Amino acid sequence: MPPPGDATLTTPNPGEFRWGLARGAAGFFRVAPDAADPEATPAKSDAPSGDKPVSGAPATDADVTAILQLVVDDPELDKYLHLGEPGRFPLQLAGERLPSGLKLIKATEPVKVVDGPKSKKDAVLVVTEIDVQGDKATVRYRYDVEGIRGNVTLAKLAHGWELKNSRLVEH
Repeated sequence: MPPPGDATLTTPNPGEFRWGLARGAAGFFRVAPDAADPEATPAKSDAPSGDKPVSGAPATDADVTAILQLVVDDPELDKYLHLGEPGRFPLQLAGERLPSGLKLIKATEPVKVVDGPKSKKDAVLVVTEIDVQGDKATVRYRYDVEGIRGNVTLAKLAHGWELKNSRLVEH
């Protein structure tokens, strides 16, 4: 394993790539196979149903934005944000690999993308992992000021991304 902070690129399965940093808080991304390689591209579903997953294309910045918007709008997370308290509104978001120009809205205000919390008392939602595999996605985050960690699973259906499961734990 490379020293902490060194960039790594591994291939856990043929046709699948994972990019990240060796540090645990760095955030990891899994990118779908290159659409230019027909052997590596997953088969697309021909089913027209709105409840069936849609797969095939690599994750785009628009996909990641839609996924993160669902995460910040998650009612399970809302219980811990306490946006009415001083220093908590507008919501602040950080993460090593957030798309450039990311624009999210929380409670009618744009979410502020920041470098990261300076201490565990700073109200910054830190995205630690975004894993997109075709029509499925997982996002992991932490919100140190409330002492929670979250894990959200999502699926891309015909109408767009949908939050399927949200799990928060206090640590």
